[in-house]
Amino acid sequence: MMYISNLVAQSIVEEIGNEINEHINLMDHQGKIIASTDESRIGDLHEGARRIITEKLPELYITSEMETKTTRMGTNLPLIVAGEIVGVVGVTGERERVAPYGNIVRKITEIMIEDSIRRDAKRYDNRMKNRFIEEWFLNSALPYSRKFIQRGQNLQIDITRPYRVVVLHFLDYQALLDTLEGQKLLEDMETAVRQQMELEKGPYLRAPDKQYCLYPDCDTAVLKDKVIRMINLIHEKYGREMIAGIDGSYESKGTIYNGRIEAEKAASMALLSREGIICYDELDIELFLDEISRETMEEYVEKTMIRVPREKWEEYARIIENYFKYDGSLGKMSEALYMHKNTLQYKLKKLAEYTGKDIRKLSNAPSYYMALLFYQNLNLGE
Repeated sequence: MMYISNLVAQSIVEEIGNEINEHINLMDHQGKIIASTDESRIGDLHEGARRIITEKLPELYITSEMETKTTRMGTNLPLIVAGEIVGVVGVTGERERVAPYGNIVRKITEIMIEDSIRRDAKRYDNRMKNRFIEEWFLNSALPYSRKFIQRGQNLQIDITRPYRVVVLHFLDYQALLDTLEGQKLLEDMETAVRQQMELEKGPYLRAPDKQYCLYPDCDTAVLKDKVIRMINLIHEKYGREMIAGIDGSYESKGTIYNGRIEAEKAASMALLSREGIICYDELDIELFLDEISRETMEEYVEKTMIRVPREKWEEYARIIENYFKYDGSLGKMSEALYMHKNTLQYKLKKLAEYTGKDIRKLSNAPSYYMALLFYQNLNLGE
């Protein structure tokens, strides 16, 4: 027997009742009133509805002589969805006044119930898929069992085919989460990402602060183009920025679990640098960043920047970041930092005096790069 939730039932009777200005009752498949514009009747067993269900009557009008404590004068009709009686709808009142509404109310109610059932089924299907994908992502074992593969196929997810993993983050996620307006925006953006993945025919999983997107196996350049379109869509439609981490492109990556770990590491670096897309293949020393304790990072940054006035750390961090971003090009750096070349050269010289290491010397570059990574990681989210 199909299920009608009390919440859906109440919204239906209120909407229809407001339209025709009559009291509407909705009974479940056992004849119990589960929703009514007259709240005092909710919970009563409607004897007329019970007769319609047990005797399969096409309609039953309750006359004044037939009224009981729980059954009042009015017309009542069965609600039939997919060939089953899922309930009964009743319009309270005299026959001459309410009879013309009967079939119209029944049809509208059936349509609304069918729509609710479809949406509930879709939500249930999405929950089942999400649980399966979570289990799939967390399962590092290979090969997958036949039973597990079959579960995926039942949900229209073929885990035997190769996939590329992309992890997406909305920038300023926490700030958006702190307001109702921001939460609504996050929900809309997540829906847009999910709809795009439906077009790509790839599994999708929403985590609290990230989105996992599984694209059918393709070349990294092709995948980057797809992700760029996704990022541009979010920016153009919602005015927000998004970053992405892409898994490794080498062949025979193993399980989807490995791809997830790789994409997460790439996404973490994209968050640190606030750059659009970073691929796992582009990572070098960043690979072991997660394995270094916060205390060690703090110690390394302190050791490198100990003679730099603390109020200048953020400024010099931006200079160091842009130095590596533009391979030491003063022209590009000064443009990005809105700083005159001479001023920039002075600050680089001053940094060398503070630390005893000139960033422009090849042998000193790794020290600065490590300090920058640690500093960004320590200040992520601030």
